[in-house]
Amino acid sequence: MSQSAVSVYPRGWFVVAFSSELAAGQVKSARYFGEELVIFRGEDGVAHVLDAYCVHMGANLGAGGKVCGNNLRCPFHAWQFAGSGECVEIPYAKKIPVKARQRAWLSREVNGVVLVWHDANGAAPDYDVPTIVEHGTEAWLPWTEAIYSIKTQPREIVENLADRGHFPAVHLTDIHDFAFDVDGHTAQQRVKGTAHLPGGGVDNFSSTTTYHGPGFLLMRMDGALQNYMLIAHTPNDTQTLDLRMGVMLKVVGSRAKTEGYVAQYLANLKAGFEDDIRIWETKLYRETPMLCDGDGPISQLRRWYRQFYVASA
Repeated sequence: MSQSAVSVYPRGWFVVAFSSELAAGQVKSARYFGEELVIFRGEDGVAHVLDAYCVHMGANLGAGGKVCGNNLRCPFHAWQFAGSGECVEIPYAKKIPVKARQRAWLSREVNGVVLVWHDANGAAPDYDVPTIVEHGTEAWLPWTEAIYSIKTQPREIVENLADRGHFPAVHLTDIHDFAFDVDGHTAQQRVKGTAHLPGGGVDNFSSTTTYHGPGFLLMRMDGALQNYMLIAHTPNDTQTLDLRMGVMLKVVGSRAKTEGYVAQYLANLKAGFEDDIRIWETKLYRETPMLCDGDGPISQLRRWYRQFYVASA
């Protein structure tokens, strides 16, 4: 199948906001999958995602739109749209046109993030992202968050999962055990290693890192501190993407004591990740790389990833 015959963007669940980015009554403009979107949270606390340009006369609902109860009001003529996309009020009209509707993106909110389902052909979801049962409990801190805008395409991010060879060179991490497998919509890496920390010292760790679809990664790490790490990347267009990183620590001793670790812990993770970013933003993606036997199962990961590029309808 030629590249021109498949969708430009992979299908799957993608994060468009941390929950903390969207207070009740707030409106947020966004650009994902080459389209302008508007994200809003009604007064009932439910988040919704709609196409941004008003079906009426094209105003951008994310540029001055207001939440009215659980609806979004257009800044141009005050038409109101429900989270379902249906126009429910026109202040100066006796009858609402039957086709007065914004496209509503299928969305869900779980684990402190807002996700949308993307499928170029409009097919329904055939998998889900897991719920982190520890999220929101007293035994764990909430996400400490970071957001990056990166000039790259999604395959570069995903390939880190299988790329054993880059750990020592990029992350100063010695890998003692490395395992990788795929199963349906998931790809999983299991690692034991020793990380050499930027400020000195080492951290002997074990981790299980899983992609649930093409853009939602969860890592469970046991090291000096037990933590979850979230990596969620969503393409803005074919050249750039937004990447949201979160780290969630298990409380050790007391919340106050553990909170004291968060800033430095996230700084260490960000430092390593930013080393990746510098390479991603300056490298060429090779469709046929010259691989060697120590690189890791990159070809296997690429075969797994291809399932998310669907044939154009």
